[in-house]
Amino acid sequence: MSARRPTLPAPARGPEAGFTMIEFLLAAFIMAIGLLGLTALQILALKSTTTSRGLSTSVLVSEGVMERINTEARQSYLGMIFSAAPAANTTRYIGKAPIVSVKPTDPVPTSAIKDYFDFVGTPLPTAAGAYYTVSTWVDSQVSGNGSSGNTDTFMVRVEFNESPDPAHPGSFVKHSINLTRTVVHA
Repeated sequence: MSARRPTLPAPARGPEAGFTMIEFLLAAFIMAIGLLGLTALQILALKSTTTSRGLSTSVLVSEGVMERINTEARQSYLGMIFSAAPAANTTRYIGKAPIVSVKPTDPVPTSAIKDYFDFVGTPLPTAAGAYYTVSTWVDSQVSGNGSSGNTDTFMVRVEFNESPDPAHPGSFVKHSINLTRTVVHA
């Protein structure tokens, strides 16, 4: 006699026994749309980070130029007080920046002193490879002479072109910041 193994009855397949192909495809489609949305957000975040870095570095560059102007102004003022004029070749801005009347929204004067910096803010000797262009001039509307020295309001404009938009090849977004500071000098 051979022993028969008892067989279990087959499980009943109801309407919720498993996933159908349509349910699987629908779930994959919804997940794909979600991943595309996340990809678009990542691209936007990278673009915003690049713009933010460019603006932050341009502020640092302009502050550096303004600090150099302040330093030159203090040296010339102290030279006036102690009767020792600074050497002519030690100043780049004091007494050399053009005096013009330009609003912050106007184009940069052609006679402005130009400085060039790379993407990380390192000074460059020429415009070749420059990412930031710094223009410096004196505002003629608020400059004057006083008994304690000359007062000039220096304007510094930093301009840079943001990387091209992948959706519009060859187009650049131009950014600029303006900084103004009044200094007393000899």
